[in-house]
Amino acid sequence: MLRINLPPTGPTRVTTDYFRKYRLPLPSKGIKARGEKNTELLFDNEDEAVIYADQLEEIVSGVSRGSQLRSMLRDMVTAIRNDDSIRNYLEYSSVYTWVKNRVRNIRMAIKPSASFLKN
Repeated sequence: MLRINLPPTGPTRVTTDYFRKYRLPLPSKGIKARGEKNTELLFDNEDEAVIYADQLEEIVSGVSRGSQLRSMLRDMVTAIRNDDSIRNYLEYSSVYTWVKNRVRNIRMAIKPSASFLKN
């Protein structure tokens, strides 16, 4: 089980009521209160957490810029993306590595060589 801590960024803690009020999807294993202000998002694995962050980013695009919901969603996405286990998962996943290598190859193909510049 993967636990991602949501640090307190707003005046109140993120709770299940918050998810119900705004009709947000819950993480696969739910959420859990930690201490007075902290909340943990619970997932089965890193893949589910990445998919969940993508879902939240899609929701953010439809929310007005000045709303509190938008800032809370952004904070949740940031907490997920900045988690060490998520970063390691993305760095070492085969798809991510493949895309990164392809972009590097494309950049090398576009970048002119030194011999071309001399002519």
